[in-house]
Amino acid sequence: MADQNNPLVVPCKTLEEDLVLFHYGDLAGTERHALQSHLIGCTGCAAYLRELGNLLPLTVKADEPAQTFWDDYSRELRHKLDATTEKKLWWQNLAVIFQPRLLSATAGAAVVAIALAFTLGKGVWPTKDIPHDDEAMMEALPVAENLEFFKAMDVLDDLDLLESMGSQSGAA
Repeated sequence: MADQNNPLVVPCKTLEEDLVLFHYGDLAGTERHALQSHLIGCTGCAAYLRELGNLLPLTVKADEPAQTFWDDYSRELRHKLDATTEKKLWWQNLAVIFQPRLLSATAGAAVVAIALAFTLGKGVWPTKDIPHDDEAMMEALPVAENLEFFKAMDVLDDLDLLESMGSQSGAA
């Protein structure tokens, strides 16, 4: 941020931060007075302060959108509000079923549907007989014979997991 007339003039490196604070009026007391007296003798810092005065206001722009944005936004908002007032909710359609003249027909249809489900559903889900204790033991016997094999497989799985974790931590 050098002066345009003298591009080689630079501020004192130790005072750049203080110059920004001075520009915004955040430097107080003795530091402010010391910097003011320094600015009298240092052309680099004075030029830097002038450049701050020119450039910093340009970086702060108003975030106010254009009028066309507000017009479009208002129109879109009105359309959305109109659409929500016109749209019926799903539970409002259910209210038609529960009107007094249709209530008996709805209840009758529900009773018939439940009766059909119970009568026709008995053959769909057959119940299995519970095996006797001996049969259950015979089914579990092959698994019990291979129990050591399954334990060894679990150890191998754990070993693979530990190796992969070790290679990941070693790579990081």
